[in-house]
Amino acid sequence: MALLLPTTIILIIVVGLFCTYLIKLRNSLYIGALANLSLLVLLIFLVQLISLLNSQFWGIVLGVAVFIVGGLVLLGLALSFIFFFINAFVVWKREGYSLSSSLTLITGIAVVVVDILYFTNPSFGPRPLQAAVTTFLTLLIFYVLLTVWNTISSMLLYRLYFPKKDKDYIIVLGSGLIDGYKVGRLLGNRIDKALEFYHDQIKATGKHAKLIFSGGQGGDELLPEGEAMQKYALEHGIPKEDTLVENKSVNTKQNLQFSRQMIEKDSGKTDSKVIFVSNNYHILRAGVLARKLKFVAFGVGAPTPFYFLPNAVIREHLAFLVMNKRSNIAIITLIVLISIGAGLLLYFIPGETIK
Repeated sequence: MALLLPTTIILIIVVGLFCTYLIKLRNSLYIGALANLSLLVLLIFLVQLISLLNSQFWGIVLGVAVFIVGGLVLLGLALSFIFFFINAFVVWKREGYSLSSSLTLITGIAVVVVDILYFTNPSFGPRPLQAAVTTFLTLLIFYVLLTVWNTISSMLLYRLYFPKKDKDYIIVLGSGLIDGYKVGRLLGNRIDKALEFYHDQIKATGKHAKLIFSGGQGGDELLPEGEAMQKYALEHGIPKEDTLVENKSVNTKQNLQFSRQMIEKDSGKTDSKVIFVSNNYHILRAGVLARKLKFVAFGVGAPTPFYFLPNAVIREHLAFLVMNKRSNIAIITLIVLISIGAGLLLYFIPGETIK
């Protein structure tokens, strides 16, 4: 009982923080971290509760559940390279050969290398060197898996957003055009999602939101993305007076910056109610950028073809690593220092023979 009370208090605090972030502060990677921390504390709480009740039956149930989930996760990680290789082939077939379409292939190769290292346990060099390398690989793999899981958790939870039908502006974030001038499937899904909210809001409240189509002209494009997106919307029956075009931005950060400037100029105020729309894999990163810009806007996700999601998730994860490069460099430096320490510790243990 003495241990259960502190765990209960911690669980209430962590769950409360998670709910607060999910409702009001969702433009953050913390929502995934807090959700996973809540599950971990809940597991500890259940173990302590079962121990306090001295219930053998529920202890077995919990133990079997943890064993099954853990086994499936480990098996999935060990064999994930099969899925990655198949997905790479599908993406190549539909999207063509490029570095961005090869991310699942690269990940699959990395998984194979890790599997070989851990299942064959090769020995090389002096034992202190082995200890340092093994420690480094173990900690690095754990950190990568932890950050990937946190990113995926945050992406999934971010989608649990159901905005009120009271918005003044709907920003549609741009993407590349097909053949330099046509709206493709991914971008079309974004626009369709924005139009869906636009129409739903009119039906619910009678309020017309203005659609801002944001995207500049790439080097291989014949016109700015924003103009192509506006044309798509007009062809789908949207009145031109309910649309604005932002045609200078070249990345997501500029999409948000320039669109906010356009909103403030058009409305004459700084507190307009705004949402932005992008594909479901992209809205979290756009939300994090909005928070950094102190722009009060949350994202609504449009559907993405399943075959494209693995590559997209890997790309988003890499983007988050770059976005938080200072903290990631600091953690990897710490891992290196711990690994060196493990090797030195083994080197100085009395009685050990150095090969």
